[in-house]
Amino acid sequence: MSKKIISLITYLLTFGLCAFLIWLSLKDLTHEDIEKIKFSISKSNYILIIPIVAMGLLSHWSRAVRWKYLMEPLDMFPSTRNTFFAVMIGYLANMFLPRFGEVIKCTILSRYEKIPADKLVGTIITERAFDIICLLLIFLITILVQVDLAGDYLASLIAKYNAVKGGDTNHIALIVFGSLMLLFLLFRKKIGQLTFMIKLREIFQNILKGVLSFRNMKNKKGFIFHTLLIWSLYLGMILLGFQSIQETSMLGYKTGLSVLSFGSLGMIATPGGMGAYTLLVDEIVSLYGIEKVMSLAISWIIWLVPTIIILLGGSVSLLLLPFLNNRKKNAL
Repeated sequence: MSKKIISLITYLLTFGLCAFLIWLSLKDLTHEDIEKIKFSISKSNYILIIPIVAMGLLSHWSRAVRWKYLMEPLDMFPSTRNTFFAVMIGYLANMFLPRFGEVIKCTILSRYEKIPADKLVGTIITERAFDIICLLLIFLITILVQVDLAGDYLASLIAKYNAVKGGDTNHIALIVFGSLMLLFLLFRKKIGQLTFMIKLREIFQNILKGVLSFRNMKNKKGFIFHTLLIWSLYLGMILLGFQSIQETSMLGYKTGLSVLSFGSLGMIATPGGMGAYTLLVDEIVSLYGIEKVMSLAISWIIWLVPTIIILLGGSVSLLLLPFLNNRKKNAL
């Protein structure tokens, strides 16, 4: 089977999954629910869109600056403007072609800044490695600041699982787990040679390589500052999103951390988080006593605004990038 056919099948399956997840989140809505959402949104505080958009653009600009710090040890010094445009276009590409944005932004920066694209690949790995570490830390903080809620939720999941199975399954689970561990120990060499395990090792090696490259960075403080700024802005956008409708205005930083944690998984799961983000956030917000229909509404609001920023910002960047660079070339 050719690579083009495989790519096409992957593309169709990915967006088929997105469509299914969107249907799953909306299928139980009644006419009354839809009217309630419309009424709530009509009473929204639209003025909050301005700071949310500003924070979204600032987070993307901060990513561009942070990316530049990763290039400095390689003697690459692109302009912040072109780096920002490349980041925005990369995000735009990710909305339509999963993971293609990383390739696009490296290609664009290589073209307009005369930087070898292959050298930029390592910086992307480093960037993703630190984002994974940040996400894990946010998950840890989220659990620590609300241990009781996390425990109750876990207990409810276990109770649901046991109810579906028709009784206590602890012994069966223990036997299955023990059997799997025994099989792993007996066949660990063969398992280690599987393509999946090789790929998994490569991922962990790349993450480690990315973290270790931090030692060669010239502006470590700047890199840490922008990393904290990026994730703080993400949290701030979520908290302002809560304030946009009355029914969720009482939600605070604990809910915000939960949404940031699980919502980030949704953004990873599908292109631009389509379907997955709203489904996860809807489930999370409803745990904090918010009516199900309102938790669905806020999940879509929190997803839509950053998505519109990427669609518009990426499109404008795509138009401005060649125009401004050609004008600069003509001025020389």
